[in-house]
Amino acid sequence: MAKKIADTEEMRAWKARELRYKKPIVRNLNLDFITQDLFDIQEECDNIRWYTDSNDGEDSLINALDGDEDEAYEFKMAFADLCAECERMEEDLEDEWIPECFDIFFVAIGAKDGGLMGWDPYVGDYMGISSSSTFAENEAKKKLRSMTKDKLINAARQCFNVYHAYMGLRNRYDNLKAAIDILRDQNTGYLQAVKEIDRLYEEMDADCRSRGKWSEQSREWKRYTDALPQEAWIQ
Repeated sequence: MAKKIADTEEMRAWKARELRYKKPIVRNLNLDFITQDLFDIQEECDNIRWYTDSNDGEDSLINALDGDEDEAYEFKMAFADLCAECERMEEDLEDEWIPECFDIFFVAIGAKDGGLMGWDPYVGDYMGISSSSTFAENEAKKKLRSMTKDKLINAARQCFNVYHAYMGLRNRYDNLKAAIDILRDQNTGYLQAVKEIDRLYEEMDADCRSRGKWSEQSREWKRYTDALPQEAWIQ
């Protein structure tokens, strides 16, 4: 009996897997993904704003821009503007007309960025499609063919409007994020080293005993400065 139940469950799972192509979506180009990605970009923009508002982050940014505080301010505002525009697009996706065929439209035209996924009723979620990707495209095309030409043209126009708006925001974020990652990786460590040198020097200069050749402060100062690369002393 138990084996029969197991065989039945396995058959249900297999049938559901084979029918995923009936409700296909592009993995990284569907409404749920776009909405979630816009939210994630906003969250990351807030994190970056917090970083650039911190002492280390602001110093890293200004240092990377050759001390240009105005340019540093514009850089920070670019993240603020991007965050606001992502929020505005999220609201537009809720308030403006989005064609019901949005997800299958990109499947039908062969957009396979990241691969295709299909709804699996057994799992209760979208799962990957591999061997049946051609069937998925054909299924999507068949559904589009059932629309009138005028409706299809209007839907296609709106689908591309959403796509271009999203990709524009996504590309802006990628460019800004790449820049801030470079600042984090390259400049923060440098500035921390400078601050550590300042701290050690102030300790050595504050205590008259530290002026002695073998004082603890003097030895620590020498150990640290001897370990620095020659490039650190270039003005």
